Amino acid sequence: MSELKLSSDALYRQLSFALVLWFGITAVIVHIVRDDLVLWERNLSIYAVGPAGWLLVTGFYAIGLAQLLIAFRLYQWRRSAGDLLSVFLLTQAALGVMLVAYFPYHIRFPHNLGAAMQLGLFPLFLWLRVFLHRDDPLFKFTAIIATLTTSTFVILVWNGETDYDIGTTSLAQKAEILVNSLWLLVYAWHMPGQHEHRTRSLHQN
Repeated sequence: MSELKLSSDALYRQLSFALVLWFGITAVIVHIVRDDLVLWERNLSIYAVGPAGWLLVTGFYAIGLAQLLIAFRLYQWRRSAGDLLSVFLLTQAALGVMLVAYFPYHIRFPHNLGAAMQLGLFPLFLWLRVFLHRDDPLFKFTAIIATLTTSTFVILVWNGETDYDIGTTSLAQKAEILVNSLWLLVYAWHMPGQHEHRTRSLHQN
């Protein structure tokens, strides 16, 4: 039974990691294929329409699913109402990515709503993790990522533009996506299994 649990934990971890990695791969590929677009002038969503756009769409769905998987695992490990709130924030952020994937950028309201959910709620999720789990082995890493992703989001809000040809907006958006993806990638790789989590909880008690 213990071997089965270890195998299940490893599969869960590997699947989450692979989904985030796939998103990163698709993002790189579309930037190579769409050499007609200027990197710092176009938001990532633009690349989901046109040549190889479908590839990035699969990447959006993949990273959204990865966030849902991590949220489910965090729900299993919940210890307080704050943990439930963090799960809610990550779940809503993941659903935001799904909206971005389903509605192309020219369908503005649902697409922008999804982007706002992902880019706005993910920093809140990270900060809640920082305040609630100072015992987490990834505490310092999460705090750094939370600071970086909040900084890029502030630039987005400060810029106050909705057009997709503003360099400041595009760079800030891509920077936040990169930082968020890095956290997901690292956390997925180090995600504790049932035995690890149980052992950590016993030490805390």
